[in-house]
Amino acid sequence: MVEFLAVAVLAVMALLGVAQIAMWTWTRNVAVNAAHEGARVAAEAGRPLDDGIVTTRSLLRDGLGGSGGGFAVEAIESGREVQVTARGDAPRVLPFMPRFTVTVRAAAFDEDALAR
Repeated sequence: MVEFLAVAVLAVMALLGVAQIAMWTWTRNVAVNAAHEGARVAAEAGRPLDDGIVTTRSLLRDGLGGSGGGFAVEAIESGREVQVTARGDAPRVLPFMPRFTVTVRAAAFDEDALAR
């Protein structure tokens, strides 16, 4: 009985660890895609940077639910490109799991700058 309990506890902990790694990976993938799409929208001709920020936040909320709202999103225009950065914490399976901060940056050529 004791051996079974020890093995069961270890097996549950291993499964929770795998679930947490999957959650981190999912969060990173959603953030990368959201930042990329936000940069693409902000780089379109005649569109302000705020449109890219709104798009990125919307996609983060759609992909991550409530935890997507905790991401900080900023957009800057640097020379001939637009950069969108999203930074936030991935959700945790259990409260005692370690925190994983996701920081992603995406860039796209600014169509307004290319047209000049």
